[in-house]
Order: sequence, then C-alpha cells, then structure tokens
Amino acid sequence: MEIWFHLANVLYVVSYLVTDILWLRALAVLGGLSSLTWTLTAPKPSLTFIGWTLVYNTINIVQIARLWHERRPVRLAAEEQTLYATAFRTLTPREFRRLLSVGRWQDAPAEEVLIEQGTSPGRMLVLASGRAAVKVDGRAVATLRIGQFAGEMSFLTGARTTAAVEVVEPTRFVSWPTGELERFLGKHPELRAALQLVIGKDLAAKLASDREQP
Repeated sequence: MEIWFHLANVLYVVSYLVTDILWLRALAVLGGLSSLTWTLTAPKPSLTFIGWTLVYNTINIVQIARLWHERRPVRLAAEEQTLYATAFRTLTPREFRRLLSVGRWQDAPAEEVLIEQGTSPGRMLVLASGRAAVKVDGRAVATLRIGQFAGEMSFLTGARTTAAVEVVEPTRFVSWPTGELERFLGKHPELRAALQLVIGKDLAAKLASDREQP
C-alpha cells in the first residue's frame, strides 16, 4: 500500500524540521516502521531494504534510550543540593553529580590541617559545611566557608601552595585527588570548562574579600 510509503516520507521530512534530537530520532523510527510496512505489503519485499531499515531503526532506538536516560531528572541528597546551590549553579545537576562521582566526601575535626603551606597537596577540595582558616606562616589571613575551594590554585597551575588551610570548626568537604580529576576532565572537556568557571568565580570572590580587609 503506497500510503505507508507516503507516510514514511512525511515522517522523515518532519524529522528533518525538528530541532530536538530526541524527537528527530523518534520520528525517524516511525518513518522506518512505515517503510517496513510498505515493503512487507509489496508483492516482492526487498530483504536488503528490510535489513538496512532494521539497522537504522535499531541504532535510533538505542540512541533514544541513551538520550532519555540523560534527560531524566537528577535527585540530589540534601547536602549535595546545599553545595550545588552555593557553588555549582553554573553546572547542570547531572554535570554536578558526575563531578561528585570522582570526589570523596570527608569529615575533619577542628584544628586539622587540610592543606599544608609550600606543598603540592595532590588534591582540591570544597567545603560543604563548617569553616576553615587560611594561614600564611601561621597567621590567619582569610576564612573559608561553605562552597569555597582550597588547593584550587595548585590544581590549576601545578605550583606549590602559598598558604595552609586549617579547620576552625568541624567541617565536611568534598575532596578530589588531582590525578583522578585530571583524567576525568580529560575525558569531559566541557565539564573542565564549567569547573574552571566555578573556580574562577570563587577566586574572584576571595580577591574581592581581600581588598575589603584593612
């Protein structure tokens, strides 16, 4: 029946007009099914045409499943949501969750040194609760609070730290080992750019705070 042939072509044309890739693939699958129906109702169905149409439809169905999975809403735990709202709002919740997947949630008591001065810490961290003091030669020069980073300059530049970070009150934080984070970001360059933007905003806020201090 030629109606299936015409329907298939209409669906293909509409799929080329939509801008959403998920809808494009869904319409392409429907067009493929209409093409198969048209072929199967022909006096002499083409096995070659049937085979290639099934290949195209299988590829599209797999991609539809992947896109659907990626677009599902991401649910963040309470502490994740607080940290996300404080420091990572320029990332999507899914990007934030992926970034957390290579980090480690840790707790530290008061007076624990998180970052030593003059060292290569081998990690970058962000506070999720509590406070920490930034000290240069034993003298406190700044205070870190929730959503602020430590060890970020060493991560970005590879240089040794110019200050120590010591816990003021019991603190919970997320820590990323430098090597693991570099490998992860190497596979996800778009996430590297997003994280650099987050760190840049944190550095700008710290510089502004330093200028305000007498």
